[in-house]
Amino acid sequence: MDVVGEFQKGEIDGKPCLIYQNVIKPQIHSPNSSDEKHLIQNPLPIQNMTKVAIDSGDNLPPPPLFICPSLRFKLTITIEAKLLDDGGPTPDVDGKLRISHLLGDNMMYGHDILPLFWCNNKEADPKNDCGICNTRKVGTCYYFCVECDQRYHKECVESPLEINYPSHVKHSLQLYNVKTFEHCILSTKKAEVLLYYCALCDIYMHVLCAQAKIPFLIDQPKKHDHTLTLFPRQASLTCNVCGLVDKLHLTYVCRSICDFVAHIDCIHNPQTIRISRHFHGVSFTSSLPSGKWCCGICRREIDSDYGAYSCNVCKDYAVHTRCALRKDIWDGIELEGVPEDKDVELPFYRIADGIILHFSHGCHMKFETNGVYKENEFCQACVLPINEENFYVCVKCDFILHEKCADAPRKKVHPLHPHPIEQKVVHENHEFECAACMRKSSGFGYVCTINGCDYELDAVCASASEPFNYQVHPHPLFLALDPKKRQYATFASQQEFKRG
Repeated sequence: MDVVGEFQKGEIDGKPCLIYQNVIKPQIHSPNSSDEKHLIQNPLPIQNMTKVAIDSGDNLPPPPLFICPSLRFKLTITIEAKLLDDGGPTPDVDGKLRISHLLGDNMMYGHDILPLFWCNNKEADPKNDCGICNTRKVGTCYYFCVECDQRYHKECVESPLEINYPSHVKHSLQLYNVKTFEHCILSTKKAEVLLYYCALCDIYMHVLCAQAKIPFLIDQPKKHDHTLTLFPRQASLTCNVCGLVDKLHLTYVCRSICDFVAHIDCIHNPQTIRISRHFHGVSFTSSLPSGKWCCGICRREIDSDYGAYSCNVCKDYAVHTRCALRKDIWDGIELEGVPEDKDVELPFYRIADGIILHFSHGCHMKFETNGVYKENEFCQACVLPINEENFYVCVKCDFILHEKCADAPRKKVHPLHPHPIEQKVVHENHEFECAACMRKSSGFGYVCTINGCDYELDAVCASASEPFNYQVHPHPLFLALDPKKRQYATFASQQEFKRG
């Protein structure tokens, strides 16, 4: 028998919605068989799980549900490998294999068929990660394998090899185990290991996102005054929030005369955020004042009749909704009701006229003007020579900083990274690789302030800002959105930095 994930109409707390169900479809039709689909809704008792696993017969693998995932991987890879050897199914054209082909680290588990225990606790353990998807905590209800000492989401354990999704009706999605991070089209977040994938359309869904309930009605007064209703089919409708047509996302419409349309992911977009390409916070607006608007990120025109994010301070700055919410632009934090942080930590204290105490050095430094090039004197921050420039030099040693390096803020937001970065003077290996230009540096670096993020820029690349007026080009330059092109923009900034 085949198990396929489908959505059925139902109610939760009296509200209509589409509810995910695992449906068993008989493969062979016989006079005694029923054409009705059988739904698997509740966890099986331990005795039934063991019996189903043992009584499958004909040396076939156990059904894909209610079996420890590590064992499930091991059993299916053996069969798929045999099929491949016999000239059976082959990998998809893009080189990716179904989950049954991949094991990864789960090969270390070689236990016999054992039942999973269904746990329903009163309180959740904050340390319990799902042993499959690594996406979020398992909460209070989960499956537990004694042999592996692992906890698993119900959705992950019961995930069939194939699902049908309402917004992607042309093709089913297959279950994959991937090693790389991929974007889920439903949540736009990155995830690895367990994903649903359509090879023909090249789209991914998290297992948890793909099985989440789909409400028929949504109330979101921040985006629209009236209740929004799920549109029953895919259509080329322009979203009033993002201004785009996207058939891959579920669409909701207003049944009143206001003609409002929104994608399900756009309905819950944050109201106020901070982006890396602008100094101030930006807030969502349903429409912009009449006129010609250029997106501050992609530099393309913004249709003022649709939603966008505009600056709370600068009246002429706005960005497309989808551009503002890019993961390399926005830090993922909602700032509605949070006052904007205006406190700036100065890089030095001014002791007297021309004398400072810089945070990176324990001695006083005095201001000087250099009239000649000295090839043996280098700035400690950017590791570039002291040319005909103003600089600060230590009154006791040879520690030197360019004036612009001494003035550089200790903490800043940079266009190339969504999180704030902070100056770091001493490095564990006495050098590091700049994430923008890929060059080694032994000078000051700007490191990401978020734990677990190892992004770091050297002092030169960190000084780049937008727009950049390069003296050999008549038009303003902006940092490229394509990471492969960033090195060229950074090279131009280095040339200008050297010239002062």
